[in-house]
Amino acid sequence: MINLSQNNRFMLIGLAPYNQDKEKTLADFEELELLVHTFEGRVYAATVQNASRFDNATFIGKGKAQEVAETILKEKIDIAVINATVKPGQLYTLKKIFERSNPDISVWDRVDLILKIFSKHAQTSEAKLQIRLSHLHHMGPKIYGIGMELSQQGGGIGTRGMGETNTEIMRRHFRDEIRNIHKELKKLSQNRSQQMSQRKRNGLPTISIVGYTNSGKTTLFNTLGKKSNLVKDELFATLDSSVCKFYLPSIGNEVFLSDTIGFIKNLPTELIDSFKSTLMETVNADLLLHVIDVSDPWVNDKIIAVEKILRDLKIETKTRIYVFNKIDAVKDLNKEELVAQYASFHPQFISAKFQQGLNELKVEIQKNKGFNDKMRDKFLSVI
Repeated sequence: MINLSQNNRFMLIGLAPYNQDKEKTLADFEELELLVHTFEGRVYAATVQNASRFDNATFIGKGKAQEVAETILKEKIDIAVINATVKPGQLYTLKKIFERSNPDISVWDRVDLILKIFSKHAQTSEAKLQIRLSHLHHMGPKIYGIGMELSQQGGGIGTRGMGETNTEIMRRHFRDEIRNIHKELKKLSQNRSQQMSQRKRNGLPTISIVGYTNSGKTTLFNTLGKKSNLVKDELFATLDSSVCKFYLPSIGNEVFLSDTIGFIKNLPTELIDSFKSTLMETVNADLLLHVIDVSDPWVNDKIIAVEKILRDLKIETKTRIYVFNKIDAVKDLNKEELVAQYASFHPQFISAKFQQGLNELKVEIQKNKGFNDKMRDKFLSVI
């Protein structure tokens, strides 16, 4: 097994349709490379297979797999990462091919890499449990595949075979561990629910900050709530949810504000499901601030990716304000075009880093009908 370290040499592998924009393919690879850098690895090679569909056996095709194997040998690659969610059998076949060039090669798909990053960044017990659960859901089929191989090796006609027994042991172990993690997460979720219930009894509105990873969510959270949560220029710096209060002048009171894990495109359903207890703050919020990196050349794609996850969480109907962040990084920003395109989301333009546009953002938040109704109800209950 390879010793994972910041000195690992990575190779990136992609599959792109013939008609896909080359700039789009390049952007996908740039994001994958940023994921590798977040993991503290370095990319030494990259290749794209242009094909209308994936190959059932190797995902990228036998010829391309052999070409990659030659590059692995030449560049002394330690880890090959495929920029997609790949079936266990395909990864297994690729590993067998690549092992001829490097017997210690690791072959990951995109989810594997994200889970490795999550594991490095997790701080709380809840986050660690959620990552372990995601890992089990993702790794289970691979482990079963190993068990099936043992079964084929150990079993014979009319016999049960040691391999079959090993497979069942693996399945039972996975089921038991998943069940135990669910129990632990349920306890933590109940504690979080009690905290949210207490905040609701206080009658104060709640705001949740959402957005694509590395869009500046935590910087905005720190600025509004006068907090000092970790801010780093990398993907998935924040995995746990944080809650604080901040003051809104026209309401004349504080409101609750939460920050949580950043989203990313093609985030598998099992990852979203595993983090649902952390995302409870978002699911139960009265208002969402969707923070968007306006300096990103693929800004519209990132918006679509976040909106898809909000649909997966069944909260796409919640009131949202689009907060276009990092205006300091754009020379000629066409605000009028963005306002026209996203008028229903009341676009605001800020630099959380340099605290520009925050007063205007607060004014827009205070216009929210739900907030005003909640504060009025709280006032009447006191009278």
